[in-house]
Amino acid sequence: MTELDKAFGSLLRELRNERALSQETLAAEAGLARNYISQLELGSKCPSLRSVFKLCKVLGVAPGDVVSEVNRRIAETASSNQ
Repeated sequence: MTELDKAFGSLLRELRNERALSQETLAAEAGLARNYISQLELGSKCPSLRSVFKLCKVLGVAPGDVVSEVNRRIAETASSNQ
């Protein structure tokens, strides 16, 4: 599990919870498996670009905004570990 995977997973969980979506609902609307959503949120899987776009469409966020936020979180973690 990398910092990238953890940062993406925590952001995905936050966005999903903010929209009051279950993992099952998010998965169904994005055309993905529920266990894959769980693995993404736990940081044990890294999504493909195609999956990122599918998830962003369902969550109503721009993929670029997600990438920027993940990048910010990684940088924040790196600076707090120094």
